[in-house]
Amino acid sequence: MKKRILIVNNNMHIGGVQKALANLLNCVYGKYDISLLLFNPKGKLFAELPNNINIISVKSPYKYLGLSKNDVKRFSFDYFGRCFWALLCRILGRTKTIGIMSLFQKNIEGYDIVISFLHNGGEKAFYGGCNDFVLRHVKAEKKISVLHCDYRKCGANNSNNAKLYEKFDVIAACSEGCRNSFVSALPQYSEKTVILYNCHNFKRLDFLADSMKVELSDKYINIVTVARLGKEKGVLRAIDVISRLPDMYKQKIRYYIIGNGIEMEQALSTVKSNSLEDTVIFLGEMENPYSYVKAADLLLMSSYSEAAPLVIGEAAFFSTPVLSTETSSAVEMIQDTGFGWVTENNEIQLYNKLFELISNPDLIHEKSKSMQGKFNNNSALNQFDYLIG
Repeated sequence: MKKRILIVNNNMHIGGVQKALANLLNCVYGKYDISLLLFNPKGKLFAELPNNINIISVKSPYKYLGLSKNDVKRFSFDYFGRCFWALLCRILGRTKTIGIMSLFQKNIEGYDIVISFLHNGGEKAFYGGCNDFVLRHVKAEKKISVLHCDYRKCGANNSNNAKLYEKFDVIAACSEGCRNSFVSALPQYSEKTVILYNCHNFKRLDFLADSMKVELSDKYINIVTVARLGKEKGVLRAIDVISRLPDMYKQKIRYYIIGNGIEMEQALSTVKSNSLEDTVIFLGEMENPYSYVKAADLLLMSSYSEAAPLVIGEAAFFSTPVLSTETSSAVEMIQDTGFGWVTENNEIQLYNKLFELISNPDLIHEKSKSMQGKFNNNSALNQFDYLIG
């Protein structure tokens, strides 16, 4: 008989965790009897889930942990409900707030394995809850928690989260760097912390890239960033680096930014104040950025912190080299694989490397040629099979 697995996540909005989940399910669905429990069974990535997968939603207050501010209409019942629980979290903390939520949630049985696919954030952050849900409300022989974060830098490193991880049978980090960060914070769990690489849906990537043809002028070195415009992604410093290039080099490049977020207004202002309107092009949030990733000469990642971004493997699949600042998994995913270059995590070194590549575009083209080849999910799938046991 196929093992019965329950995977718990908050929603299917556009995000790295949700994309990794959709990719994994498309790779393993059918081999196992998998059900997916979502606090909020909505999101643009919902359409990427396998057909006929069993979706379970909750009726308890846990649903508010899956609702974003954009999900609730102003002054609706869910608007006030989300405001109430978010305020309670800020006052009491996540642990006590979820303790109250749990009074309204029934327990779930009938599974061999249950997987929490989303880590918690800080104690006052209204985020996560999947670890708590799995431990409190699901009966299963084996309980697994997946880590998609740099544990020491994302605000998760606190005593309440540490107590939760003690109760899991296995902790699966999405990269060696993520595992190292977690184990350095909680060495007592090193023996039960393993690696589970993210999967990629390569057929879908090909289809999406070809579904919207993008032709970027070969007169320029075309650079693309795909990221939420939040502080940790460092998009503002990428724009600042480009603003400091000599004019003759600015004229050689086009920098495309795909994404949206709280720093968008400041980013637009910075571009205008530096007269970069012809050099920096904002494309906004895109469900399908892959035509640009495929057409670009270089993917730029200027993040202050990252876990194991899927976009690295996606760019590599299209033979688009990556230039990244050093984050928890950058060296193993970019430098060690030959997918690109990693600089120290500061503006000076990022500027120096970008200047070098723009000055010597053959370095980019040679790297791209060296990346051409077959990609597969064999390592990730073998790790998942071993995890399930």
